[in-house]
Amino acid sequence: MIHVLKHVESITQHRDRSLLELGVASALFELVKAKEVNLYKVQAEDSGHFLERVTHVGQDGLRFNSEFEPGNDLIPVSDRPEMQACVEEAQIVRRHDEVAGIFVHCFPIRVERGVLGVLEVICANPLVDEDLGTAEGFLGLYRNYLNLLDYSERDTLTGLRNRKTFDENISKILGNISRPGGDDADQHRRRPDDGLQHWLAVVDVDHFKRVNDQFGHLYGDEVLLLLARIMRQSFRQQDKLFRFGGEEFVVVLRAATGAEVHRALERFRQAVEGYAFPQIGQVTASIGYTLIKPDDTIPDIVGRADDALYVAKESGRNQLANYETLLAEGRIAVREQPSSDIEFF
Repeated sequence: MIHVLKHVESITQHRDRSLLELGVASALFELVKAKEVNLYKVQAEDSGHFLERVTHVGQDGLRFNSEFEPGNDLIPVSDRPEMQACVEEAQIVRRHDEVAGIFVHCFPIRVERGVLGVLEVICANPLVDEDLGTAEGFLGLYRNYLNLLDYSERDTLTGLRNRKTFDENISKILGNISRPGGDDADQHRRRPDDGLQHWLAVVDVDHFKRVNDQFGHLYGDEVLLLLARIMRQSFRQQDKLFRFGGEEFVVVLRAATGAEVHRALERFRQAVEGYAFPQIGQVTASIGYTLIKPDDTIPDIVGRADDALYVAKESGRNQLANYETLLAEGRIAVREQPSSDIEFF
């Protein structure tokens, strides 16, 4: 019992999701004497749902990926029937792999927002009732802790990530992309360069003050709530969505090209334009976006996206504007960097 409590203590001291996941996997690997424990997250793509392994603990050691460094084990859910049943029906599933001589146990990771992933426990024998109870108990602890993190990190109105988590998330991205090589200790949890880059978009509701003045703040809040819902439907699960403040939102995407980012943002813009908001009717949004570079600071990134957003607003609203394209066309000037000279008084 003391041994279990030590694992619980170790797990609950983390606010970092990757370390939390690693703690849960490590505890189960030891307590149920598993051969291997893996944690998969469900990723929604245009072509279907995929499983991405983000944590591995086994006899060969451990590996994990931070929230902004997806693993390279991307598997169509349909390729793993036991995983598919686990995700779609939210049930615990066990499969006997006679060829490998192992038993694969799949536990759904279900929170208020649905099934986010699967915890896979691989053993030489089926888990007995006591071990199943242990696995379910730690999974319940993990789910509850995720809900607590969500509560502290999410905007109370829209459910999107809130402003205070933005800097932390962007800092992680900048830390990852500024280390293209990394040392040997870091390499075991980094995937090879997949050609993807990070992009940041600022979304602003057009004429939002007019909505509040004409219909009242209650309807204004409903617009923000429905806009957040459209964002979730328009972007992938791995894209990061923030309510930045007031009627302003931020989207962080990973994509290979600017054209891919443009298509995703345009799809969202059209979805907002085509939605019939109750009582109000049509609402539109303007969007400015930019590429995140290794030597950037957070003010650099947000400033460039804001500059592009300003052009979108001045050009008639309800449209996209990319900072790099505007710069190449001479429609915008390079943002001045603050002077490095320091005056002492």
